[in-house]
Amino acid sequence: MKRNDLTRNLFIGVMALAMTLSLTACGEGGLSADDATQCVQVELDTTYKGEYSGFVDFYSNVTTEDARNQHNDNVEGEALIFLNNFGPESLTDPSTIVEASDMQLHRAKELYEKIYAKADYSIASSTKQDDGTFAVKVNIRPLNILHLLSDNAEAGFEDFWTKFDAVDTDSMTEEELTSWYENTFAAEYYDTLLDLLEEQIDNMDYMEEKSIVIQVQQDKEDDSLFFSQEDWSNLDYLIIDYNI
Repeated sequence: MKRNDLTRNLFIGVMALAMTLSLTACGEGGLSADDATQCVQVELDTTYKGEYSGFVDFYSNVTTEDARNQHNDNVEGEALIFLNNFGPESLTDPSTIVEASDMQLHRAKELYEKIYAKADYSIASSTKQDDGTFAVKVNIRPLNILHLLSDNAEAGFEDFWTKFDAVDTDSMTEEELTSWYENTFAAEYYDTLLDLLEEQIDNMDYMEEKSIVIQVQQDKEDDSLFFSQEDWSNLDYLIIDYNI
């Protein structure tokens, strides 16, 4: 069987945050610098670290379950993005991948929980703009987990390729090949990929600190706070460095 280009297969496509922010009112009297700072802080803590108390205290009409759902949605979304971008291509449609099993998705989520627990960020400043919005500057030290994954991919998959390069796929019918590829090859591929990811977590380190500005706004009709999906997505790119 022809070997996939692992580097191309592991690190293609664009990562995107799979969550939608829905912020609620924080009180009367207009938006303050402290409000904007707290808004970003509780969103960061809830989304990445699963720390819910600040989120529930800050907002007037959300629950711990709401906060937990936001965290879980983000972790599951990132785990799916990881698997979907790094998974083996489908034999019948190279533009798609063979889906990971539910158990493999669950494991990927658990690994991302451990990775995000080490996220390093801090609010540097909150500055009011002429239009009444606040520019909240966040300092982030990106995690290098995907760089480690890339650097160790060849060695990590060596036994996998040794095993599957020896398989005689030429004697298989098309139906047999598809079944073998999806049920055996792809399953072990994902297991190997997740093993490799897990091995890097203890060696994970931080890269050079970077800064990003989140523009916090307040809806004039209901006082709810919000910021753009683009701002948050750009921030998300920095929590884990995807520039492989």
